[in-house]
Amino acid sequence: MDAGIAAVLGAAVGTLGTVATGWTSRSVAKMQMRVDSMRERRDPRRSSYESFASAAVALHAHLEPWITFGRHLERMTPTDAEPWDGLVYVGQESFKDGYVPRAVELADEVSRYGRHVILDGPASLEPSVTKVSDTAGTLVSLFRIMQTLHQVADAEGRSAMAYNTSQLPDQLKSLEQNVRTFLLQAGAALDD
Repeated sequence: MDAGIAAVLGAAVGTLGTVATGWTSRSVAKMQMRVDSMRERRDPRRSSYESFASAAVALHAHLEPWITFGRHLERMTPTDAEPWDGLVYVGQESFKDGYVPRAVELADEVSRYGRHVILDGPASLEPSVTKVSDTAGTLVSLFRIMQTLHQVADAEGRSAMAYNTSQLPDQLKSLEQNVRTFLLQAGAALDD
């Protein structure tokens, strides 16, 4: 083989090697940038998803004993042996100190963390976040009313009221199911 052709072929192979190395380096850099970008998006989302779900679970745990057992202690006496309609006569004094404000605080946390999830996205999570937040708000509405009544209580401090609690067990179960649905959708959103 002629020395000139060998030199040209050697230069061409060297150039191809340099181009291939550059292309490979650029591809690896792009892949690393994608991984870093996904991690940067995923970590805050995961954190907001966990905070939201944790707040909803804490609310559920806070309310469950009273909804399951405690409200039965406050029930009104049924007449004519009718089945219990869920009506209870409750006031803030029916609960341990701090129980009512804590329930309201936990529902507010669910709402606040839900807004974080909606801001972090994706938009497909909004319906399940709204279901959890709405259910939490409904469950705590009794306690919000009690707080308001307590603030405008009569001179003797009485602020009790009759409240139909028959829907609370179903709403509590709905909260649990809605949180489970949210977690499944949030896990799928993290993988996208």
